[in-house]
Amino acid sequence: MKLLLVFAHPDDETFSSGGTIAKLTSEKHTVKLITATRGEAGLPGTPPITTVDKLPGVREQELRRAAKILGISEIFFLGYIDGKLRYARNKELENKIFGIFKKEKPDVVITFDKTGGSNHPDHKAIGRAATNVYLKYKDTVKKHTRLYHTAMPRTSVKRFEKQGLDYNAFGKVRGTADKNITTFVDIEKTMDKKIKALKEHKTQNKDWERFLKRIDKNQFKYESFQLMAEKEIL
Repeated sequence: MKLLLVFAHPDDETFSSGGTIAKLTSEKHTVKLITATRGEAGLPGTPPITTVDKLPGVREQELRRAAKILGISEIFFLGYIDGKLRYARNKELENKIFGIFKKEKPDVVITFDKTGGSNHPDHKAIGRAATNVYLKYKDTVKKHTRLYHTAMPRTSVKRFEKQGLDYNAFGKVRGTADKNITTFVDIEKTMDKKIKALKEHKTQNKDWERFLKRIDKNQFKYESFQLMAEKEIL
């Protein structure tokens, strides 16, 4: 099985799906990644470990090291600027993604939902574009294909809020209604790889340190997704 992940920034793939990626690659499935930006607008580390002008190159290398840990075999960088993806021409963005879809012919596509998970404008833009491209792509292939959106259960979001571990930098995060989540992937055996990959994103330590506090209190064992579209071959 061949999977293609479509995200906005270096580290999106690990935060949202790292355990799932490691599980799938350990089972000899092929996972490749499309990343729209090099994370130019991210933090240079807390405290800083690089300069703003060098950050894109540093974050690219962080992603490559994390990808190696998770087993991702190839990364496609689209070359957009972090924080400005929402202003990209929709047709241009979708054409770039579609070109990769045609070449790679994935069986499964994973991307952000319409909220981008955290309401980040770049997340919303890449999720919308990847979803539109998948709907076009599935009609061009004669095989079973599926599109999944990443999903954080609403019950988990509410639990984080009560514990003071919620993250609302881009507006209140609501999560996905539990009843709409179709797929839970057991990542208990690959959580160590997910954490190891997260820690390769050294410039973004503030984010993964907050994430690890959630794990300490909640013992995550699953990553969840919502099946959004499917082409079945009878």
